[in-house]
Amino acid sequence: MKKSLIALAVLAASGAAMAQSSVTLYGVLDIGASKLKGGKWGLNNGDEGYGGSPNGFQATSRIGFKGVEDLGGGLSARFGLETGGLDLSTGSSTLSFGREAYVGLGGASWGLVQLGRTTSIGADVMGTFDLNGTAYSSAYDRGGISGVTWYGSSRRSSQFKYTSPNFGGVVARASFIAKGDQANAQGTNVTSAAKNQYSLGLSYANGPLAIGAVAETKAANGYRTAYAVGASYNLDVVKVAATYNRRESEGVKNYNGFVANGGNFGSTGTGLAGGKGWTLAVSAPLGAANVGVAYARNTGADIKALEVFANYALSKRTTLYVDYGKGYDQNVSAVAAPANPYAVGLGVVHTF
Repeated sequence: MKKSLIALAVLAASGAAMAQSSVTLYGVLDIGASKLKGGKWGLNNGDEGYGGSPNGFQATSRIGFKGVEDLGGGLSARFGLETGGLDLSTGSSTLSFGREAYVGLGGASWGLVQLGRTTSIGADVMGTFDLNGTAYSSAYDRGGISGVTWYGSSRRSSQFKYTSPNFGGVVARASFIAKGDQANAQGTNVTSAAKNQYSLGLSYANGPLAIGAVAETKAANGYRTAYAVGASYNLDVVKVAATYNRRESEGVKNYNGFVANGGNFGSTGTGLAGGKGWTLAVSAPLGAANVGVAYARNTGADIKALEVFANYALSKRTTLYVDYGKGYDQNVSAVAAPANPYAVGLGVVHTF
């Protein structure tokens, strides 16, 4: 009887320990019909017609895993793995966990530290001011002045990232990337142009008002410190957002107003827009629907972009959408895209 009681106690303790750890499978699936200027309607055409890859029109289809383990004393271990490159029109995928791959430690009193590939500070702070999210039709992105896509990406590899607790709506963020991670593996033969990179962000969200500011130093000589500020206010019947952004590279007017100078490390001619400018967006809830319009003006590269969108929530997990975007898309080749391009798409996004 005594041995049985001991065994039951061990099992109970084991069950309690297991209950303190969790792993979650999640995902976003986007499929719809879209059309680019000069192209034909098709499922998940995305930017494929201009030399890009097939993708969802409003969201990047992806699958991820995240977990947390309670280490006691208010300390917890975290991990995240997220893959992109999932094309629902063909079923093809790239299981490289290129969107997120990190391990972290967190504490309720001091915040969270993550090591690995994670979202950029710019994406964390400025993403909230793009009222339709970072959709393919995003005017901010098409204008080349989205703080989410500095250096052509919303992610950073080899990043040491810190996020503070929420202090009455205020959250501070900081990150560091060593120059040994900027160009070559193992930090050998690093070019003299490479720089240690630092990012700082501060955001406030309480009630109807949200404010954010972020800055990121250059990753290499030839670029510059990028910064952005934004604010939004929710009036219930309508939400208004505005941002100002200076990107990491100067805008170079070329290819019918597009930009030939790339934002990726050591690259040129990729079509990524530089420059600086401002954005303004308005959205309004209509029952289960949400409609809005956004405008971006890149004064440094002489680009204007417009976005009109409508979303209808069938449930908390499933949404129908119609999006229209006019202007330059920084994710494709400027040489391949026609003058004054536009894109339109309608589809469904399901999350789990």
